[in-house]
Amino acid sequence: MLITTLFSSIYSEPSFPEGGFGWFVVFSAWLIMALTYGMINAFGVYETFYVMKYPNMTSSKLSVIGSLQPCLTFLAAVPAVTVMHHIGPQLCTFIGGMIMVASFMLLSITTEAWQIYIVQGLMYGIGSGLTYVTATAVLFQWFKHKRALVMGIASSGSSLAVRRMIKSIGFAWTNRVIGFIFLPVVLAISVFLRPRLPRRGRKPGENFLMINFAVLKDARFLAMTLSFVLCCFGLFPGLFYFDLFCNRLPNLSQGVKDYNIAILNAASVFGRIIPGYAGDKLGRMNALFPLVLLSGILPLALWIPARSTAAAVCFAVFWGFSSGALVSMYPACIGHLFPIHDMQSYLSLFFAFSSISAIIGPYCSGTFIPDADASDVRGFNKLAILVGVFLLGAAVVQLAVRLSISRKIFYNV
Repeated sequence: MLITTLFSSIYSEPSFPEGGFGWFVVFSAWLIMALTYGMINAFGVYETFYVMKYPNMTSSKLSVIGSLQPCLTFLAAVPAVTVMHHIGPQLCTFIGGMIMVASFMLLSITTEAWQIYIVQGLMYGIGSGLTYVTATAVLFQWFKHKRALVMGIASSGSSLAVRRMIKSIGFAWTNRVIGFIFLPVVLAISVFLRPRLPRRGRKPGENFLMINFAVLKDARFLAMTLSFVLCCFGLFPGLFYFDLFCNRLPNLSQGVKDYNIAILNAASVFGRIIPGYAGDKLGRMNALFPLVLLSGILPLALWIPARSTAAAVCFAVFWGFSSGALVSMYPACIGHLFPIHDMQSYLSLFFAFSSISAIIGPYCSGTFIPDADASDVRGFNKLAILVGVFLLGAAVVQLAVRLSISRKIFYNV
């Protein structure tokens, strides 16, 4: 079957290309990350827009639109396995990409909030899930020793300047333009995201989902999954609400109000590539821990007292860097720590469980934020504390896993 080929059979081979056509695959994965996780990162701009457009709806209710995107992206790890088995990764990516194109086209003609939940939340989330997992799977076929680096490069794909477009051409045409941009990109991805190994049939006795649920007996895996669940509970509220914070902060320069998400995303590019390179050299768990720890400290140390342009930019740059690698480095650690023959099961369940916090975290955090008529940053201190505490919790659990492997500081793991 396909997923075994993607995650298991590839590791039993003596060598990997470590380049060649694999770099086209990396570029395709980079495009996919820009279409999926890059746009998810940019939802903070949409959140601010919706808060102003729908003043009778609370921030927490509107955040469900955005939180459905990472939730379904992660949750789709399980069904995407089956879909790829039947139709192959290229067609799976094409279908997922076209669903995302349709979601933006339909978003441009929405008139009611409930319509946005369907097209931007459900439709986009499903399309994103079909492409996100596929990109990771195919990428692993071409690289082994550079796996964390290429995952970091692929994850550096970023979003478009959504707010600038909304101000220039309006909400409707912004989403139409995004849809038109997505269309040729999806076609290119469908061509260049080429798997290196052929598909094969399902093993005798293997269940329809092709998942070995016995991996849940692995305490170390459960601990890593818990760490990522806590991480997502803090990560996505920070991404979704920082833009609204900047736009409600008095005396903040207009440039930062317009481009705070762009600043954060730009910093995250370096935060994904540099730790990926370091992880391949020094150990992926070793590279991940300080990033999770720093991501938890910065909201408490910099976001809470941020009341000026310089302070807001400082937080955006440093937190963007530290939090940028989390989504790419955690899967790389899973691939490094656990048996390859069950990697399909490990990754599918790892993402599926994490989808819960991706939707609950932003909703709970939104209850701290006053309604749309508020003109100050009341409630954001509580939100920053929540973000920091959950990320610190993720760091503690991840450190426990690291120490369970070896207590030697310089041990490569």
